[in-house]
Amino acid sequence: MRLRRNGYSVLAAELGIGQRRWPEKLMTPQTGHAVLILTAGFAGLLAGASADRYLVQVPGWRHLDVMTWAEHSRHADLGNGRFWYPLLAFAATGFSIATAIAVRQHVLVASGLEFPAYLAALFELLGLSITVLAAPNLIRLRRPQDLATTERSFRLFHRWGLLRAAFQIMAFPISLWAVWVLVRVR
Repeated sequence: MRLRRNGYSVLAAELGIGQRRWPEKLMTPQTGHAVLILTAGFAGLLAGASADRYLVQVPGWRHLDVMTWAEHSRHADLGNGRFWYPLLAFAATGFSIATAIAVRQHVLVASGLEFPAYLAALFELLGLSITVLAAPNLIRLRRPQDLATTERSFRLFHRWGLLRAAFQIMAFPISLWAVWVLVRVR
């Protein structure tokens, strides 16, 4: 009969059978720095795309027929945009959450880093979450719709999209703030 320790036999414990061995930290400080830089980079790309949409494109679309906007959206947003925009949003959100985890686990350590790292992650997560409210209004236009449905889709997509863009745009300078805080201590 073998001795038991924490539910495992001594032999099994010595062999590592039935035990998970996790590294102390999943991220090194160098990896944490790289993740923070990627956070700022993707946040910048996403903020730029969002700013372009709401400072340039949407005001222009308001002067044209909504059916023209719907046709354009079918070819742009529901064309290549269906890959590009989710890539930017998920990357910016994922990297910002990874940065916040690195700060929480003390992989990235600098006085004053917590607030911008956590705030950037929160804003990216809110921006991505609001997509759940905006996207159905655009997806409904995959096939041509009547004028009333298209106008309602335009109005609701851009109402929620503007709020989403505001969070995504604000996340970028906050991510840069986090980079600055970390670089300042070096």
